[in-house]
Amino acid sequence: MSHPLHIAFVWHMHQPYYRDMFSGQCSMPWVRLHATKDYLDMVKILESYPAVHQTFNLVPSLIDQLEEYLPPQNRSDQFLDMSRKASADLTDAERRFVLEHFFMAHWDHMIKPYPRYHDLLAKRGPRLDEHTWPEVVKTFKAQDYLDLQVWFNLSWIDPWLRQQDGELTRLERKGSQFTEADKAVVLGKQLEILGQVVPAYREAQERGQVELSCSPYYHPIIPLVCDLHAAHAALPQMTLPPVSFYHPEDAQWHIVNGLARHEAVFGRRPQGMWPSEGSVSDELAGLVAQQKVQWIATDEEILWRTLRIAPSDQVLYRPHLIRRPEGEVTIIFRDRELSDLIGFVYSQWDASMAAADFVRRLEGIRERASQGPPALVSIILDGENAWEFYPQDAHNFFSALYQALSKDDRFRLVTVSEYLAQFPPDRNSALTGIFAGSWIDGNFATWIGHPEKNTAWSHLATVRDDLVQLQQAIDAQDPSLAKAWRSFYAAEGSDWEWWLGDTHSSAQDEEFDRLFRMHLANVYRFLGRPAPGWLEVPITTSMIQPLYEPSGRISPTIDGLETTYYEWLYAGRLDLRKGYGAAHRGVQILQALYYGIDAEQYYVRVDFDQERLSQLRGWRIVLEMLDRGAQIEILPSHEGGVTATLSGTQRESLPCALVRTLEVAVPKSALGLKPGESLQLRLSLYDGAESLERYPNQGAFQIFVPADDFESRMWSV
Repeated sequence: MSHPLHIAFVWHMHQPYYRDMFSGQCSMPWVRLHATKDYLDMVKILESYPAVHQTFNLVPSLIDQLEEYLPPQNRSDQFLDMSRKASADLTDAERRFVLEHFFMAHWDHMIKPYPRYHDLLAKRGPRLDEHTWPEVVKTFKAQDYLDLQVWFNLSWIDPWLRQQDGELTRLERKGSQFTEADKAVVLGKQLEILGQVVPAYREAQERGQVELSCSPYYHPIIPLVCDLHAAHAALPQMTLPPVSFYHPEDAQWHIVNGLARHEAVFGRRPQGMWPSEGSVSDELAGLVAQQKVQWIATDEEILWRTLRIAPSDQVLYRPHLIRRPEGEVTIIFRDRELSDLIGFVYSQWDASMAAADFVRRLEGIRERASQGPPALVSIILDGENAWEFYPQDAHNFFSALYQALSKDDRFRLVTVSEYLAQFPPDRNSALTGIFAGSWIDGNFATWIGHPEKNTAWSHLATVRDDLVQLQQAIDAQDPSLAKAWRSFYAAEGSDWEWWLGDTHSSAQDEEFDRLFRMHLANVYRFLGRPAPGWLEVPITTSMIQPLYEPSGRISPTIDGLETTYYEWLYAGRLDLRKGYGAAHRGVQILQALYYGIDAEQYYVRVDFDQERLSQLRGWRIVLEMLDRGAQIEILPSHEGGVTATLSGTQRESLPCALVRTLEVAVPKSALGLKPGESLQLRLSLYDGAESLERYPNQGAFQIFVPADDFESRMWSV
């Protein structure tokens, strides 16, 4: 009689670190909502199927965020704040937020089954924008907002958990005309569920049904953190960032501290580790072996690229040993087809048919891999994001699948370590290295190579260099220094590059971009330094090019007047009235920006509404050069004129004048720009501390320093 087929499910539970470490605020609700919809029920359902043993991979930074919602921290998030506020007290901006964001759920499975929730969606329309907002806001009353607050939070509680709670069942049946007390019940239940997540996993571990593994602390792509050139293993022609990023010490921090954090929470040092995004390399293998991690896992594509052979069941469905100078570690490879069927395909099937199809495929593997030691089929995938695409949050599918596998002697569902304890890898066929790649197409293109992704890595390199430089003047025991490093490590997480570029997109792309730059900016804030201006520029926003580029040299007289028609004729020009800006009033004061050069100086001119500017008592105009960390500040002087100051590495007074227009001259030596280099500019008008206008509102204007011969090339035929 042949051996049973051993099956290891590994569910990866992960969210990036959303919370602002400096302010404590959190703009994203996904840790809380996935806890109530996915994290608890995924492990609790196993209590009904004791023969089903599984492995759950919990990222340490996810554990941190779960605990932050609970006593003694009791932290919130922006969506929870908007939910807690009485619907009748919502401001216009808050009502806009609720209508825009509280339908962020799978419409077919989380909204349409509930008539009131679906009616509210129909009332709002498919999307909310500037054109629809004025009419929509007229139709929504306080009760509508209250019902929406309740349904958004109620629908993100797993339906199986709702059915087991009498109060939640009552509210689901009530359906509409909720009260503030009803809402308090739902939000209270959410926090109760949050508090049960970690204890439930710990209890499942103690009864021996579940193995808990972990990932590097903030979920970085370890091979790239060790050396960006790891990306060239799979894609030799990939364009890498023009910076050096070689920091195996950071990779070691994430691994060592991730293991320690896991042990502190769950009482056991994990035997296994899922490298973030299944990303592996020789450096990763050496680092985990050094920490005595027993096993790691990745995608089967890495196996075929390592061995340079065609796919084979006999090779895939067994563990392999990697032998590195630092030590040894076992590696298992996931069955991509089976994992992807659960993640992307079966959600469209009838639950019983999907379970039957999965069992049939396992039967085929058992027959093909019957020779030699018992085979191990590794099914590894995201344990949280796929289930909203299933009816009933996939509960019917899991019930059918677990019931079928539990009663079938041909299959044995094991944790990874249970299998390895009985059937360790063959030491005589150990791998001496591993192909550098991830579980997505066997390469790292999801996180590097695209200009936006490369910009993120350049930002990381620059901020890290600054941090190393700044820490030399700070006591090593200063807690602010540790916080600055924490913020930097959070920025090394994989999710930020995931949403940059053209590989993935979501409605929150801009927010992920902002959060990445926020973590980097906090490095400076923790150390009492201002964050560089370029960290305010969204990576995902294209630079705005000028309406007209310079066509010749200019040498204007700095007198605040357009002395002659030809004075600024050949200058570059940006029309600020083209919708670039954020004018926080009903009128626009700044109207155009000109720029040009001669042999010795750069020239800037700003056109404005003279009458309206004169009505401001404490105005100032600031032209920021974001990528240079410099700015020009123009202020009215006591003598009735204006002063202009260039600040950056040093302060310097500049020639300037304001009459009918504002003109400033900047010596070329002050900026040190070379022909062909670019500047990222942003122009702002303030009245005291209040920002009145900013151009552009997002991103920056990008202008290029003309080459020395640009005039001759411009006019050549």
